[in-house]
Amino acid sequence: MAVKEIKLIENAEDKGSFVQHVLLDLKALKELYVQDKFEKNNARIGAELELNFLDSDYYPTPIGHEIYESLKPKNITTEYARFNLEINSDPITFSGRSLSKLKRNLNKSYRFLQREAVKRDSRILLSGIIPTLNKKDISVEALTPEVRFKTLYDLRKELHGEHYEFNIRGVDELIMRDNLLLFAGCMTSFQLHLQVSPYEIISKYNWAQMISGPLLAAATCSPLFLGKKLWHETRIALFQQSADMRNRQNEIRDEQSRVNFGNEWVEKSILELFQEDISIYDPVFTCEDYENPFEQMEQGNAPELKAWNYFNGSVYRWNRVCYGVLDNKPSLRIENRILPTGPTMEDQIANAAFWFGMMKGMPEEHRNIHEQIPFDVAKHNFFKAAQLGLEVQFKWFTDKLIPADELILKELLPLAREGLRKANVDEKEAKHYLDIIHERVETGKTGSRWIMDSYDNLRKNSKQEEALVDLTSSMISRQESDKPVHTWEPALPKEAGEWKNRYNRVHKFMTTSLYKITEDTVVDLAAHVMEWKKIGNILVESEDGELVGVLNKDAIINFLISNKENDGTTTVGEIMISDPITAGPNTTLEEAIRMVLKDEISCLPIVEDKRVVGIVTKHDFVTISEYLISEASKE
Repeated sequence: MAVKEIKLIENAEDKGSFVQHVLLDLKALKELYVQDKFEKNNARIGAELELNFLDSDYYPTPIGHEIYESLKPKNITTEYARFNLEINSDPITFSGRSLSKLKRNLNKSYRFLQREAVKRDSRILLSGIIPTLNKKDISVEALTPEVRFKTLYDLRKELHGEHYEFNIRGVDELIMRDNLLLFAGCMTSFQLHLQVSPYEIISKYNWAQMISGPLLAAATCSPLFLGKKLWHETRIALFQQSADMRNRQNEIRDEQSRVNFGNEWVEKSILELFQEDISIYDPVFTCEDYENPFEQMEQGNAPELKAWNYFNGSVYRWNRVCYGVLDNKPSLRIENRILPTGPTMEDQIANAAFWFGMMKGMPEEHRNIHEQIPFDVAKHNFFKAAQLGLEVQFKWFTDKLIPADELILKELLPLAREGLRKANVDEKEAKHYLDIIHERVETGKTGSRWIMDSYDNLRKNSKQEEALVDLTSSMISRQESDKPVHTWEPALPKEAGEWKNRYNRVHKFMTTSLYKITEDTVVDLAAHVMEWKKIGNILVESEDGELVGVLNKDAIINFLISNKENDGTTTVGEIMISDPITAGPNTTLEEAIRMVLKDEISCLPIVEDKRVVGIVTKHDFVTISEYLISEASKE
């Protein structure tokens, strides 16, 4: 999408004019079919790699937009959040050593961005979701200042307000009502493109839908969001909900989210997809300088179909058909949008080889898949794979459920090997990358499994934020080796290195799993909770969820000494410390220690926007002191 040419549709006249141009482009697209103008004999591949920038403390840093604006690098463009950028590969002929060529093409831009990041004391993370991402990163300030992103944000805000509920259930449950559209900048993907003959586009598109579930199951890499374990590929749910612009006041209507998998097979013409989209979705953007596609065709030129491409770029099907022109030849390609970024470049190219191979190796007997199996089977497989990864069982072409690893290892990988052979891909190269998929699936060690296992191990002896920092640091060090994720050793405590990466701000070591009570809770119950949970302080909240006090063991002991005839009716509100001293998440370790010593308090509630997000106690400072003394002793 030509970002600088985008204009917001501001009135009915703009909308009407744009729709007319889109309809004219659709007529031209149909005419290209009739005149047999599409390129048929060349198959090309390509990719888009979205990535994240982190600061020296392993948190998102907004340098992506800065790098882009200052250098305007070739094949690199901005993304939704300031801490993202996107690398676009050149089109590559699908044969020979095309897979390694794709990797080199992406690596060239990747290494360039790495050097720019180092100049800014930052680093790159290849991950579908940044583990250390937190609420402060999901703000309007994080939004890349371009019309297309601001427009999407404003539209969502207009439809749902600032606090539309967001809900994902996995091992943990995420329920939030804050800045939901900005979640779109929290996830990055590795998008693949495969040029397809117009004669095969229907069968190939349907096949792409059918294999989406197994492909995703083998490639999941985004199980954590805001410290919660959700889906194996949480990115799918996150994007689907964050870009949902449906008006919830019309719940009876069967409206479609702009991010969707679809609802039926394509049967007669690929134009069915385009017609459905223009029938369902309102246009968001327009642009200037439209061409008349029929005039271009009369002059012997392939039309750009700019209006259609702009519209198509605002509908985010997980598998999307795109139109393009190369060397004055119009072409169709399928864009696969389901794969996450990471965990290494090697893993990503292996995922690409698996998908390209399966697409090229589509069995002849499944050319009319719409006659063989209900569409809901493919859709169900996709979302279950996102939730469960390789632990899922798929419905396939039999009545029996098939475990993901069995389907992939026994049927789909051999299919992909044959597909790469048909495409004349270098035999050694094809074997290398598909063997990575085989070993990953056979061992069950996907990116999501490594992340969850490592996180669970780190949490045994670390606070949540500390574990997330160690996890992120471990991912970066391992991705630099470019060894596939199934060979990675588990993340280890203290891999983040220097103390400042672990303890310099209170949000990195505060306790976030909190026990809270209200003012009308009886003291006896509060005392029992503190004994059961082995805690010396408990926070007191109002009915609105705001902090109003702290109850500590000293207050309970003093109360019991002074009230030996306690009848059990005294409430927490009568003995708690009202208006307690608090700190914010970015308070430094030094500042926090000074506050505790100066005011002789036993704990420091951490508050953000009047809501408690954590607590720091004297025990936390003792733990940090032990670590610092140990490190000093080694030196």
